[in-house]
Amino acid sequence: MIFTIIRKAYKKSVFRLYEHTWLSLTFLVAVLFFGGLVGMIAFEEAHIVENYAWWFVVTITTVGYGDYSPATQNGRLIASVIMFIGIGTIGVAIGKLAQKIISIANKKAKGLGFMNYSNHTIIMGYRKGNTEKVIMELLANNPDEKIVLCSSGQDVNPLMGDGVDFIRGELASEDVLERSNAINASSIIIHGSDDNQTFFTAYSFRAINKSAHMVCYLNNNDHHDKITCMEADDSSLNQVILPASVYLMAQELQERESSVVVQQLISNLKGENLYRYELPITDEFSCSFEDIFFSMKKEYGATIIAVKDSEMVLNPPLTQSIRSGMALFYTAPSRINDIRLRELSTKYA
Repeated sequence: MIFTIIRKAYKKSVFRLYEHTWLSLTFLVAVLFFGGLVGMIAFEEAHIVENYAWWFVVTITTVGYGDYSPATQNGRLIASVIMFIGIGTIGVAIGKLAQKIISIANKKAKGLGFMNYSNHTIIMGYRKGNTEKVIMELLANNPDEKIVLCSSGQDVNPLMGDGVDFIRGELASEDVLERSNAINASSIIIHGSDDNQTFFTAYSFRAINKSAHMVCYLNNNDHHDKITCMEADDSSLNQVILPASVYLMAQELQERESSVVVQQLISNLKGENLYRYELPITDEFSCSFEDIFFSMKKEYGATIIAVKDSEMVLNPPLTQSIRSGMALFYTAPSRINDIRLRELSTKYA
């Protein structure tokens, strides 16, 4: 009977110690440290006392460099106690730390963590195959881009090996928006399970972030105007994408291989790419589209296919006026980071 009581008390005490592992380990190390110091002073281990902190760390971790060692039997006994208890202490500490790391990794894999990114891209909704292609396109243009995938239908991160972070939960919920740090995102793609989920997610997102570029995928036009008219810093930041394959099929039947041209323009992986360049508002500038068109072609091998002022104009006339604050859309093998339109317009005039 007595042994049963002792065994139960032992198990209970061990469990309580495990619940407060770090506090217990800190207390134990402190007792060993100061107890050992008092002992070394009492047994006149002067060379140990002078370098006690270093000697204690080397001894409790059982590294044993041997640069300092006790000369007396009592000093060696104290060192043996520190080493013996130190083995268990360090083992428990490493085990507890490993458990914590595994717990964090599992939490992250299951989408239960919090993101502390800023200026990152959020993808709301996962579509096997399609989402991977979107991410491939994004990273082809910017390999360092931080991407956070949010989905309610996945138990674990489906893109773990691709360096994409994962948040699990209902897309439009406050919890998901908070944990994905949506308020500090620079762009977001919303592709819900249906158009209603996409709309409500867009509405919830715009309530906290009006500066990010938002692209929503819709199956039909029902919510098109509701999304594009949502309050944002710039109306052009709200964009809706409809299934393009239907239009491309009709286009291809009418104009053979035209679909190849369109697909190359919208892909960052092959052929010419489509880029946007905004003329700074602060830089007073004005010239004709003819001057800019031929200057860009001669200097960079780029072709301007559209300009936007108050509205988008594709294939503008050569007499079109180009002014500060407008946007140019051009095709080129890669993005042109430093476009000096003022110099180009006079250089090739």
